[in-house]
Amino acid sequence: MEGFLIFSISVLTLAFVYVILCLALNIECGVAGMWDLGIVSYFGVGAYSYAILVAPAAASYQHYLFGFELNPVFGILLAVTMGGISAYLIGLPSLRLRREYFLITTIAFSEVLRITFSNENWLTNGVAGIYNIEQPLKTFFSPDIYLILLFIVFFVFAIITYFIVSRLSNSTYGLSLKALRENESLAKTARIEPSKQYHSVYVFTGCLAGLSGALYVWLNTLIVPTQFTPNVTFFVWTALIIGGIGNNKGAFLGAIFFVILLETLSFLNLSAELALVISSLRIALVGLALILILRFLPNGLISEKPRFL
Repeated sequence: MEGFLIFSISVLTLAFVYVILCLALNIECGVAGMWDLGIVSYFGVGAYSYAILVAPAAASYQHYLFGFELNPVFGILLAVTMGGISAYLIGLPSLRLRREYFLITTIAFSEVLRITFSNENWLTNGVAGIYNIEQPLKTFFSPDIYLILLFIVFFVFAIITYFIVSRLSNSTYGLSLKALRENESLAKTARIEPSKQYHSVYVFTGCLAGLSGALYVWLNTLIVPTQFTPNVTFFVWTALIIGGIGNNKGAFLGAIFFVILLETLSFLNLSAELALVISSLRIALVGLALILILRFLPNGLISEKPRFL
C-alpha cells in the first residue's frame, strides 16, 4: 500500500508539469486558434536553461563548459525568460505563415533544437546529457517527506498557472484572441491587430512551457535530448483533446487523466519480457483513449462554454 501511495504521488507530481504545458497550449490553440506542433521547443529550452544554471561543474568524463550550481530560483527565472525569448525569435518568421504552414514550421524548429541539444557537447553534453542536478532543499528532508513537498510545490505552480491563464482568457485580451480565432477579418474591423496579438500569446506560451521544462528537470534531476522529441507535443495535444480544447478546466483535468493513463501500467509487477511488451502498448492505449474520446465526447471531458456579450 505504501508503494502504491508513493507511486501515486509521483505520478500526480509529474502530471502537474503536464498541466502547465497543457494550459500553455490551450491559450495558444484553444483561445487564440494557433495550432502549434512545436511546444516541445520551449519546453526543452526552459529545461536546458534551468539545468545549465543549477547543474554542478562538469566531471572529467563530461564535456559541457557551464555548470554554475546556482540557486534553483535563478534557474526557474532563466527558464521562463529563455522560453519567452526563443518563442519571440521563432515567432518572427513562423507567425507570418498560417494553418498547415505554421504547423510544419513549428515542428521543424523543434527538431532543429533537439538536434542542437544532441550535438552541442560544450553546452549540453550532447546525447549523454547532464546528470546529478541537485534538487533544492532535499538535504533537509527525508525522501518520503521531500516527495510530498515536491507534490505541494508543483501543485501550487499548476494552480497559479491555471488562475493566470483563466484570468487572461476571460479578459478583454482573451476576448480579442477568441475574436481572431472565430473570424480574423471581422476582428480587424474592430481594430484588433492580428500579428501583435498572435506574437504576444506565442511568447506567453513559450514562458509557460519554459517553466514546465524547469520543473521537469527539478523532478528528474537529469536532462537528455531524447526527453524532447515530438512525442511530448503529441502527448500534450492528446491531453488537451481529452480534456477539452478551449476550456482551462478541461486542460487541467485532461493532463492529469492522461499522465495517470500513461503511467499506471508502470506500477504493475511484471516480468521483464512482459514489461517490455506493455511499455510498447502504452502509446497504443493512449491512441485508443483518444479515439474513444473523439467518438463519444468530441468536445472533450469539459467542452468550452460559449460566452455572449
